[in-house]
Amino acid sequence: MGKTLKWGLAGILILLIAAAITLIMSVNLIVKSGIEEVGSEMTGTAVTVERVSISPFSGSGQISGFRVANPDGFSQPDAMVIDDFSIELDLFSLFSDEIVIHEVLINGPSVYVEQKVPENNINEIMSHMRDVPSGEASDASIVIERFVMTGGSVELYTEIAGEQTARVEINDIELNDLGRGGGSQAAEDVIREIAERVAGESLRGAARSGGEQIRDAIRDIFN
Repeated sequence: MGKTLKWGLAGILILLIAAAITLIMSVNLIVKSGIEEVGSEMTGTAVTVERVSISPFSGSGQISGFRVANPDGFSQPDAMVIDDFSIELDLFSLFSDEIVIHEVLINGPSVYVEQKVPENNINEIMSHMRDVPSGEASDASIVIERFVMTGGSVELYTEIAGEQTARVEINDIELNDLGRGGGSQAAEDVIREIAERVAGESLRGAARSGGEQIRDAIRDIFN
């Protein structure tokens, strides 16, 4: 094999490696910025992700350090923390008007409910999410074929009648074919559907863990 051919093959290999690295970085950046920008717009708080690592070949990967910050006026820093979760998506759909996510698997999320009189942080976030018009946070529609959340826990914080805390597990959640209810569905609508379910299970868990103490404390305040 001549030197020219060898150098030519080496050059092609370098270009392929550079292209693969660029693709990996592009996919990870698109997913990370998409989660943070759309999430923050919808919740009205800071949604952040520490790291995204998705294969440019299979579309499978991990998202680490997912956090939803609390609204102003609450003492706890976060409303929700997920250390890491797995995702599988159609990579080509990231560059289209309809993003297709085959599967999202979340294990062990932590939700923090901070109760005041008469409101709490989760309801405040959900109120903001319900007010965001479809198509405002994202131009794309979204499909999530399978969403599973297991092993979650909720911690309840309240300063009613003195500081109190309680922790309890929340019910597992599985949702299928989100965004396929007849035509394309805006990303905001799909995210709201998931958030409503997660918030509902979290608040029910919080009520189980500290409902009696809170009811007694509120009764004492108004008596």
